[in-house]
Amino acid sequence: MRVIAGNQKRRGLRAPRGADTRPILDRVKQALFDALGSWYGTPARLPPLRVLDIYCGGGTLGIEALSRGAASCTFVERGRQAMVCLRSNLATLRLSDVATICAGPAQSVPIPTPRDGPFDLIFLDPPFVLSSEFAPQSQLGRVLDRLGDDVLVAADALCIWRYDAAYHPPDPPLAGWRSVDRRVYGRSELNWLIRA
Repeated sequence: MRVIAGNQKRRGLRAPRGADTRPILDRVKQALFDALGSWYGTPARLPPLRVLDIYCGGGTLGIEALSRGAASCTFVERGRQAMVCLRSNLATLRLSDVATICAGPAQSVPIPTPRDGPFDLIFLDPPFVLSSEFAPQSQLGRVLDRLGDDVLVAADALCIWRYDAAYHPPDPPLAGWRSVDRRVYGRSELNWLIRA
């Protein structure tokens, strides 16, 4: 695991072991961030976005965003081993001053709004089993419901939702959002969502 580009390029990252997290492959992360650079009109970089990384594991997506120019990132994770890796990665890369950690269940842990406004970019990377159990009152359904909060999430926010490519989420997958792109990379599908 490593940071691919930006001011932390080639720096190694710790990743939690076990089946509870699935760190994103470097080739998929590269393709995602290349596409995000095009989306925002800033090739190989990101504007100073406020990022929310839900089910972040060791923080690889949020850290990549920070390396490429994001202003801040809030990381949400409940796994103990993942939290150890996340804290170590942020400390090693000296990113703790632009990071907020919310330790607890994604569906209920308090998530503070950044001081300079709501979140612009959201990474939603739950365990694949949660995506297959999607329903309004499921754990993932409650997480998605939180993303409808106008105080927490900007009106023009972009959400990248990663799930098992064999899963077919409802369309639209959550109220107030619409899918604008889907990209399959092996077993992973990335669903690009914007506020409707």
